[in-house]
Amino acid sequence: MKTFFAGFIVSFIAVAALTPFLIKVGKKYNLIDESNRRKVHRGAIPRIGGVGITIGTLLPIIALSFVGNDPSHLFFDGPENALVVIGGGLAIALMGLFDDIFGVPAKIKLLFQFLLAGMAYYFGFSMAVLNTPLGPLDMGFFAAPASILWIVGIINAFNLIDGLDGLSSGIAFFVSITLFIMSIYHVQMFPAIVSSCLAGAVAGFLIYNFNPAKIFMGDSGSMFIGYLLAIVSLKGASKGGTLVSILIPLMAMGVPILDTVMAFVRRIIRNQSIFSADKQHIHHVLLSKGWTQRKVVTVLYGVSLVFALLAMLTIFMHDMERFLIFMVFIIIVVIFISKLGYMEMIQSRYRLRKHNPLEEELVKFFADKFSLFSNKDISQALIGFDKIEGLTMLSAKGDLLFSYGKTSSSEFLDVEAENDSYLRLYWNGIIPAITSKESAMFEIIAKVMLLNVSRKEVNE
Repeated sequence: MKTFFAGFIVSFIAVAALTPFLIKVGKKYNLIDESNRRKVHRGAIPRIGGVGITIGTLLPIIALSFVGNDPSHLFFDGPENALVVIGGGLAIALMGLFDDIFGVPAKIKLLFQFLLAGMAYYFGFSMAVLNTPLGPLDMGFFAAPASILWIVGIINAFNLIDGLDGLSSGIAFFVSITLFIMSIYHVQMFPAIVSSCLAGAVAGFLIYNFNPAKIFMGDSGSMFIGYLLAIVSLKGASKGGTLVSILIPLMAMGVPILDTVMAFVRRIIRNQSIFSADKQHIHHVLLSKGWTQRKVVTVLYGVSLVFALLAMLTIFMHDMERFLIFMVFIIIVVIFISKLGYMEMIQSRYRLRKHNPLEEELVKFFADKFSLFSNKDISQALIGFDKIEGLTMLSAKGDLLFSYGKTSSSEFLDVEAENDSYLRLYWNGIIPAITSKESAMFEIIAKVMLLNVSRKEVNE
């Protein structure tokens, strides 16, 4: 236990000491996160905190090679562990840092994540065989895609949840402690070492990242955290572990996983690209209720803590008790997403899809009727509605087709019209939660305004 405690303390002190220096560097060289339509914060804040988290986590792990005790022998017994944790961790952090500074297309980042996940699988980080209550389950052909998708999914889950001060780092702390306890209980030294060091690193970073944040972790930090948690959770399964070895991290990471799943579902049912950005993540929905950042983060901490405690209870229970705990977890998740309005969104879209021809006829009908109004008339009616203070109609190339009202706000919502053209609505304040019903109405307005623009061009 001394090794694990030392790893936690060294990581904590290293990050706590290094982060003030990174704040100065970020401000000096303009490595900052500016406010925009997707960001909740105001002002310019350094976004290179992931450098500190990476160094703080890997520093005690590398130092283990000079100690020569049992955990160090286990970790450095072969090149696989060091290559996947240290090499892969540095690689994903550098990719994230490059994205934070210069910007990297989403598809390139995703390809890089798949390559790293493939490397981890090749070196034994997989869910090849799972021991279930019904007997061993050989994943066979599905072991590779399941393991790789798990790693890539967790990386992006922590990347997407990193939207409020202290949210991602705080949740990462709860998950790291849960995985540490699971590893100690199953006498798995390798994941215990990594999870204890990561817990210390995010705890040290949280000193400067909690609201009001002085620094952000950026993609370098969120992807590094997601990558390490993913491979640590797979390590137990790679040893022929139990199904519980996968269910425990699944429950502990419930909030970021749920947010990611709902983001994909939301974009699919809206016929949007899965890479498109929006402000309908869990923390955005809670903010739209008028909650402060601190209240939202505190509530999501509470939910994550409940999930972590349920996961910890599962470690010490028998099969039937574990099943009951997992059912409690599922019930909490269903209630949670229902309260956020996600169930209504999914059900509404399902009903519309059953009547696609009718939906198209209704859109055409209302578009024809409302086209009697000019774009100026429509704009005047929208201004002031639910704090909308301006709008613009933009072509697929981003050319301005029409503009009305104040269009300088950083809070805006893009509504697709046709032919990749879109209506941009500027909000005074935080954008409210938009369900499929409101989205359909805004889509009709967008199509009407685009039709009016087209008619004007034809007449001219």
